[in-house]
Amino acid sequence: MAFLEIEGKQYEAKMSFKFSRKADSKYKATEEVTGVESIYQNLLSYNTDALLSFWDCATAHYKEQPSLDKIEEALESRIEEEGIENLFKEAFQGIDNSGFFKLQLREFWNNLDMIDKMVKDEKEKEQMIMAKEMFINRRKELNP
Repeated sequence: MAFLEIEGKQYEAKMSFKFSRKADSKYKATEEVTGVESIYQNLLSYNTDALLSFWDCATAHYKEQPSLDKIEEALESRIEEEGIENLFKEAFQGIDNSGFFKLQLREFWNNLDMIDKMVKDEKEKEQMIMAKEMFINRRKELNP
């Protein structure tokens, strides 16, 4: 499980209804993509803002949730100490291995498998196949 130390206090990441609600209210990209899926895709793309989004949602279950500024400071401190790769792995595995989001993510991967079959334009189909392969390879990197 992923932990983040903020001002001497350990915060454990929790996948929950509060995570999902906060993700939808703050990080939902489009009507078709939920907030959780948006964070998940951004983690797959190694988007550093996804780490902040993840921890903002993953600490939503705390009565006294840390501020975004405090989360950012804690992430920057860990990046300086140990690099960024482990942070991405912890966040991604938190969502990817979560029983709470299991069915939603299964649907995400099923939809990804069907996308290249639904696209008619050959150039667009090629791009979708490459994007799908990139996501599959990143998933293997982040959650071996």
